[in-house]
Amino acid sequence: MRKITVLFALLLGSIAGLAQGISNHFFVLHNAIRGDSTYKTFDQQVAFIKSLGYDGVEINQLDSFDGMKTALDKHGFTGSYFYIKIDLDAPLDPRIEPDIRALKGSKTVLAPYLVSDKKRFTAPSARADSIVVRYLTQLADWAKAANLQIAIYPHVAFYVERVDHARQLVRQIDRPNVGLTFNLCHWLATTPKAERADWKGLLTTLKPHLKMITISGANNVDAATLDNGPTGIWNQYILPLGTGSFDTYELVRFAVQDLKFRGPIGVQCYAMKGDKPTNLRNTMAVWQQYKARLAKR
Repeated sequence: MRKITVLFALLLGSIAGLAQGISNHFFVLHNAIRGDSTYKTFDQQVAFIKSLGYDGVEINQLDSFDGMKTALDKHGFTGSYFYIKIDLDAPLDPRIEPDIRALKGSKTVLAPYLVSDKKRFTAPSARADSIVVRYLTQLADWAKAANLQIAIYPHVAFYVERVDHARQLVRQIDRPNVGLTFNLCHWLATTPKAERADWKGLLTTLKPHLKMITISGANNVDAATLDNGPTGIWNQYILPLGTGSFDTYELVRFAVQDLKFRGPIGVQCYAMKGDKPTNLRNTMAVWQQYKARLAKR
């Protein structure tokens, strides 16, 4: 009888562990608070975001690094990912290596986005890809020395805008610390609606390389029917979390429970309408609802 009781207790403990739901690092992109009339400085922004229960915030661009790093260190907060511009028409920015070194031992994911500012490369090509591979291999070496991960950041209208292109590059680079980001809004903006039905299959194929996910509320509408400018696109693909016709909760559930994704999950808020502090509070409330729903499954 005692053995049965012990086994039953162990079983209950296992079930309780499974019911914990989401344990992923949950962060917000800096655009959620950047430009706010109340929280104007990095110090104010970091303190506010931390007070709401987020696990971290993006470090946005090299120009912001010093100010944001100082604020993060002061408040004992995490720079969830470092958004770094890589221009294929120029040498690597000399600030990148010391900034990566300064992040040594942190949980920061390096998120390079690839552009061709002089428009030498307007479409994917072997020549341009060779430059990407060379630059990101160098970043991989610096990141390895700092014990950091790299997640290529596909972005609509940039050189690397589609997740399948990012995956090809990751395979060419072939470094264990180099993977990619799945950005819901950019995937919607670069994928015709007719090709979106098997998004679970897509995420499954990305799993070996998936190091970060960014989400938002979104409408599952075709980009071809929208204005080409940011108003038409982002008013559909970047909405408050918990709104829109695309089932973002199911995306999170599938990634966390079915794929066992344990990497960071961030919320995209670019060009979102409304009061920024209120949006941040509401986003955290929706995230808590997501966690509660997953814990009951």
